[in-house]
Amino acid sequence: MQLITARQHSPLLLQVTSTNQLESYHSELKGLTSLKYGLIGAVQNIVNIDDKKRSDSERVAFDFHTKKISAHGVEGDIIKEIHKFPFPFQHLIVKETCAVMDRLEKGKSAPGLTSLDCYCLFRNQYLLPCKRIFHEHMYGNTKLLTTNVWRNFQEMFEESGFEVYESRESVIVFVQTEHQKEAENRRLTVYELTERVRDKYWRVEEMGDVKRTETFISMLETSII
Repeated sequence: MQLITARQHSPLLLQVTSTNQLESYHSELKGLTSLKYGLIGAVQNIVNIDDKKRSDSERVAFDFHTKKISAHGVEGDIIKEIHKFPFPFQHLIVKETCAVMDRLEKGKSAPGLTSLDCYCLFRNQYLLPCKRIFHEHMYGNTKLLTTNVWRNFQEMFEESGFEVYESRESVIVFVQTEHQKEAENRRLTVYELTERVRDKYWRVEEMGDVKRTETFISMLETSII
């Protein structure tokens, strides 16, 4: 029996669909720690990169708690509550609020919600009020976003920030069939081969021999074709 965290049941995995930022950091490290910099130069480059990343993180952390979004056309009482959220979430919520106008232009009526139980992608991704909740609250029969409801949403992020999504993941348990096990093994094999090819490329690249690097890439392309 194996525990599997399905993407559609994990707010965190629904949001994080790419590792490009992490890979770019590693790529930057590799580019500035090659043999041509020497040991001392490579160490200094690592320190400089880490200092820059730390500075960027501190700036983002400051903005996270202090910046306020400006939004045209959003009701005053709603934007006042939105401003109590961390800055990245303000963008998300304002976008959902403005999406109500699109629904109205398309002739959609209030969804008739009587609770916050909406199972749309946005609601599952971010655990925040979605456009359907706003639509019902603003033009429907039920005022869903009461003062207490807003406070509950806001308090989710006060202590843990984005970590709230890590603790809200759902885990699905199922038994893998032989076919699924074989497919998983093939996937792992391909992943390992990809890692080995990447490591081999960087070893060749760091030698500084352009011709040898081009030959390696040519051989790789030929083998794939």
